[in-house]
Amino acid sequence: MTFQEGPSSRGGRGSGETSSSAAACGRFRTGVFDDLPRAVMVVAAVAGAVAGPEWSRSAAPLPWLISLVFVGLPHGAADFAVSRTICRGRMLALVWTGYAAAMAAVAALFVAAPLLSIAAFAALSCWHFGAAAGESESPKPHAAPDTLMAGVVSRGCGVLALPLAAWPAATAAAATDLVALAVGPHAAAGMVPEAAVRSAGLALVFLTVLAAAIEGMAAAGHPPSRRSWRHDVIELAVIGSLGWFTDPLFSVGLVFLVWHAWRQMPPVAASLSGAAPTSWPELGRALVHIHCAALPLLVPAWVLIGAAWWWLAPEHTLRGLAIVSIGGYLVVTPAHELLGAALRRMAGWRSRGFPVLPGGHADDGRGRSISRPAMYLWRMLEIKV
Repeated sequence: MTFQEGPSSRGGRGSGETSSSAAACGRFRTGVFDDLPRAVMVVAAVAGAVAGPEWSRSAAPLPWLISLVFVGLPHGAADFAVSRTICRGRMLALVWTGYAAAMAAVAALFVAAPLLSIAAFAALSCWHFGAAAGESESPKPHAAPDTLMAGVVSRGCGVLALPLAAWPAATAAAATDLVALAVGPHAAAGMVPEAAVRSAGLALVFLTVLAAAIEGMAAAGHPPSRRSWRHDVIELAVIGSLGWFTDPLFSVGLVFLVWHAWRQMPPVAASLSGAAPTSWPELGRALVHIHCAALPLLVPAWVLIGAAWWWLAPEHTLRGLAIVSIGGYLVVTPAHELLGAALRRMAGWRSRGFPVLPGGHADDGRGRSISRPAMYLWRMLEIKV
């Protein structure tokens, strides 16, 4: 994500007041969208360490159930409202036809090849989490594109690494429940081997550590980059502790809710109203606005998730509802990513590369806007965009 700030005066009279106001806004955003999520994750990790695995296993569905109505699912369901700020008429209809087609294709793939779909969803989730985390930070002009991509990899892979590596049985059980939505509980039994889950987790741990090390070596000669890297390492340690001490369904759900979706609120609010919240009253109004704007997609999503829980879930429990909600994210996330890319490009054509859209932006030098991590990747591969 990127925040678009208004112009600030430098020097001259009145600059002190402007600087003070900007500093207060910065402190609010840091406290609410950086410190608060980190504190919640630390408390949950400590609770898991002290109370043992049963506590988080019992609470595992809670973050997913909260996400259904607050911040999590709504931040994606605001897609329709965001798209209406960029395009109208036939173009809007074309965009949403593509959105629906993408969801239908993913749903069909999930039914035909559930294991492949889940593996692809895990990989896309790593990219999605890492890209969003990288875009929520301040730009790093001294960092090379490969270093910036390393940051995306470390943050994204770090979310799933330890839950898979440290909790292979629990992760395999959750994945099996997800597969059961497509093929039934009897056919799903034994389809997700614990050894494969642990191997995938260890591979993600390796990628996380390697990417963080690359970032650290690149930051060694630049003090601001070193401070930023230390901040990132602390955050990775918090996420890793949560993944180590708590049930994987709980830890990934909590990271999704408070670390990913919650941090999307400022750029989503800016997309809809033109300004990110800078105080608690503004944040309250922005949350109401976002959730109301999301209702045209939220209500059908709730109906479909409820129907799938009733007819497809192996058990009518809160855990079963959480698993069904994950299935919903599996179906909608690729369409969400494609829509974001399409809207960023259309906004770039219209505004010469300076849109305020969920997912951030980068100007490719010809007035076209693409996601900043994608720009890093293209530069690494020396592809002209």
